[in-house]
Amino acid sequence: MKTLVIGAGIAGLAAAQDLRKAKQEVVVLEARNRVGGRIHTDRSFAPIPIELGAEFIHSSQVPTYPLAQQFGLRTLYYSQQEDTLVRLSDGSLKSVAQGYSHTRRADWPPALGEESLAHYLERHQLWDKMPFKLQEYISDFDDPRYLSAQAALEYLLDPSAEEGDYRILDGYD
Repeated sequence: MKTLVIGAGIAGLAAAQDLRKAKQEVVVLEARNRVGGRIHTDRSFAPIPIELGAEFIHSSQVPTYPLAQQFGLRTLYYSQQEDTLVRLSDGSLKSVAQGYSHTRRADWPPALGEESLAHYLERHQLWDKMPFKLQEYISDFDDPRYLSAQAALEYLLDPSAEEGDYRILDGYD
């Protein structure tokens, strides 16, 4: 049985790889003159690779990080915390590092059962003290009124979460 994969972006290539592992015969069609989709490294401009698409691996906890290690790609840990500015809920402008700095476990009382995040923040009068990391978490949901306070606190206070990215030094391609 032959399987046709349309597009040689990262999703198409991953699908083709999985199909090959399952002993399927695979044909990949790509409209461009290169593979990679949004991964596009330009080597014509400078002596170092310039990324025009994907540039970072967002933490060592994502599936792409072990692949970089498996293929011996050199990576550099890069934290955007010091040089990226964000506007906090109180209107102040701070670096991401400053916005994340208020996430010590002692500063956040435990949530009650299935309490919503909105109720939790209101009950503890924390709306104005909400750190950037929590604002970022909330922004990923269509209606944050129904978020679990417990889940949000686990995300906020997770000591294993990395706040930086990895750049592939020899080019993402």
